[in-house]
Amino acid sequence: MKKNSNLEITPEEYLALECEAEYKSEYFDGEIFAMSGATEKHNLVSGNIFAAIHAQIKKRPCKVYNNDMRV
Repeated sequence: MKKNSNLEITPEEYLALECEAEYKSEYFDGEIFAMSGATEKHNLVSGNIFAAIHAQIKKRPCKVYNNDMRV
């Protein structure tokens, strides 16, 4: 959802909308942007892959992350 050029959404308004929203979105600088969502099958596959990699490097000085991390 893109803001009207004369209307900015406040962080509080965004959080209230997000609690009721059917779809994921992201708030940035007064605007709300639609975010894609993954399917259940995708989450199961990626979760299993994460778990397998994590188990393999558990005793090493490495870290494994799943999605949505800014690096």
